[in-house]
Amino acid sequence: MSKPLAVQAPDRASRLAAAGKPRTAGRPTHDDALQLRERLLDAAKSVFMREGFGAARVEEIASLAGVSKTTVYRQFGTKEELFRAIVWRGMADLRGKIAQHLEPGRDFSTNLASLIDALVEHMAIPDSMHTSRMVIGEAIRFPDVARQFLQFVVTMLEPLTGVLEAAAANGMIDIDDPATAARDLLTLVTGAPEVHLAIQTTRVERKRRAERIHRILLTAWKYRATLDKARVRSMP
Repeated sequence: MSKPLAVQAPDRASRLAAAGKPRTAGRPTHDDALQLRERLLDAAKSVFMREGFGAARVEEIASLAGVSKTTVYRQFGTKEELFRAIVWRGMADLRGKIAQHLEPGRDFSTNLASLIDALVEHMAIPDSMHTSRMVIGEAIRFPDVARQFLQFVVTMLEPLTGVLEAAAANGMIDIDDPATAARDLLTLVTGAPEVHLAIQTTRVERKRRAERIHRILLTAWKYRATLDKARVRSMP
């Protein structure tokens, strides 16, 4: 199965630029098209979260977005593809956040701590909580959605997988499968009951949880700080 690159979210700058431009007559510009796509995705996400995938109606999504039903189908083809586009947009944004916290010039432990903290904070956002619950609920009822979602997760974690692979090759950590190790980290972050139940926690509670996950993984992966520090010192 190929990566769903066709539904990657535009970057934030493109979305802001699109939002500030008036619609002109004639063929829509690239920014107009991005703005329309984002509006449709936002409307669909709202309806899916409120009604569930099965009960959601394309007519309601179109009405909320201020377009015709034909426009929705012209943009996405089917309700299923619209749902997948919503999921992938969130995954693509999160992939970017993951990459931002993996700086080549920092030691592995610091990068790992920064990433875990950022992911814990991300999952504490109400929108992230509700989206996660929505995807899990629909994946149970629609196995093809579950398979697609798993592919999205693998693609989202690729920046982390690459860092873990390099760390293992350099002898800094001891893992058999970098891709599985990356998913183990995600499981520890997203598997908390608070996340599944959409229960709000304090920043202090989340910080402590992130620190526990960090310690667990460094121990499980047999992190060798001496080798890591030597690597950082040798960098130009």
